[in-house]
Amino acid sequence: MNAEKHGVLRIFAISAVGLITAMFLNGCALAPKAGNDCEKNFAAEGSFFSGKRFITTSVLPGIVPEKAYDSLYKILVSDGFYIQNSDKEKKAISAFQNVNLSDKKAPLNARVEPINGGSKVSLVFIASAGIYTPESGARDAFCRIIARVGH
Repeated sequence: MNAEKHGVLRIFAISAVGLITAMFLNGCALAPKAGNDCEKNFAAEGSFFSGKRFITTSVLPGIVPEKAYDSLYKILVSDGFYIQNSDKEKKAISAFQNVNLSDKKAPLNARVEPINGGSKVSLVFIASAGIYTPESGARDAFCRIIARVGH
């Protein structure tokens, strides 16, 4: 192999490593932060046949409940949820998404509570019987929503 070909291959290899590193770092920026109590507090109940209930809570230190509520409301709307009811005083939101290829709705209830100078966000999502929702997908969606609250 002559020096010119070797140099081109070397540049290609360095560029590929740079591209892979950039993709990995970008993925890390979008992933929920390590130690996030959203993941730790996540739970699922039920089954495909009976329906599943997914829940989590997360404490957001330093984010006042009013700001957390307003932010959460905007996030849900921007993520395609339809707001069915909201109560700014109680900091509660009832929303839903339509289920693809079905006339069913998938409800999400959200609540913001004051806690130690910050906010506690609770999310509950219901998947009706016969609607497949993987736990990892629900958990990741919950934690992405909560990670954006107040920002």
